[in-house]
Amino acid sequence: MRWVLLPSLLVALPSMVQAQTTQDRVLTIAKPDDVGMSESAPDQSTLRSMGGGQPSIAEFSDGQTLVVFAHQDDDLLWMMPFWPVTSKFLLAGYPAAPIFEDLTSSFPPQLNYHARWTPIWGTVDNDIWAEIFTDRCKRAPIVNLATLKSHLRPYLTSSIKRIVTHNNWGEYGHAQHRLVNMAVRQLAVEKGVDVWALGTRMPLGAREQSQYVNVAGKLGLPTIEGYFDPNLFRDVRATYLARIPAASTPELTAKFRSWSATLWTWSDQPEAFPMGWRPFVKLVDKGVDLTIKNSAVKQLESSVMIFNDCPASSNTSE
Repeated sequence: MRWVLLPSLLVALPSMVQAQTTQDRVLTIAKPDDVGMSESAPDQSTLRSMGGGQPSIAEFSDGQTLVVFAHQDDDLLWMMPFWPVTSKFLLAGYPAAPIFEDLTSSFPPQLNYHARWTPIWGTVDNDIWAEIFTDRCKRAPIVNLATLKSHLRPYLTSSIKRIVTHNNWGEYGHAQHRLVNMAVRQLAVEKGVDVWALGTRMPLGAREQSQYVNVAGKLGLPTIEGYFDPNLFRDVRATYLARIPAASTPELTAKFRSWSATLWTWSDQPEAFPMGWRPFVKLVDKGVDLTIKNSAVKQLESSVMIFNDCPASSNTSE
């Protein structure tokens, strides 16, 4: 087996010998000088200010934004409107594998995705990924709050002013979404930066737009809006659906495919994503965590059941 990974992971694998805008102001993605997009990128607006004293989106054109997500399809599902303005896409919930390298390289070239994509845990081969990272309890001692913060911290340089990530309730309650959110918020307090996340909740397995409930209004947090383009979403999702996981042995291949039949791990139904304009809320403002004493956020955190955690682990405790 060929694999490359940081030393902290090796210990956990002993058995493996192998200015304020007006309300209608929008930010367009046709800004190749600012965000590294191809000049052939379509002229489509993906962010807009809401007015009424809410934040401006003008700052997002400065190239000082990170998108940090747990799993490889999460940034498409929950953070897509920020793709044009991010300087890096940081895959944070597990290491990459060759199948993910192939996937991200195949995205539409005008998105310039792969050049900005970074798996913060490095890379392992498909066999190790199938053996370790399809198992929530095997990955729990590797990817936890302390190690995640340690791996993320080097990317929060002085040139970064904000991060877009998962919300406190993990969208639908995923334990690793909540873990990444917690790590990002704590680092943002440490570094004095902003954090934004989707102001929407949905039940596990939501398939229709009516199930994607906007909750930003009741949270009382600063809010902007981001646009999820259905056509672009489906184009990118198609690349996930076309890839079937495989490893070097039938046993490991079966394990990989029991994790997911394709590299797409959410529903493939036509409206199973937050389509159209959706609110994004500011969780941390220049290092001040706005969610710590926010009763509406705490109610959401407690009412959304935690999903896909290892029963013996406590990754998501602050």
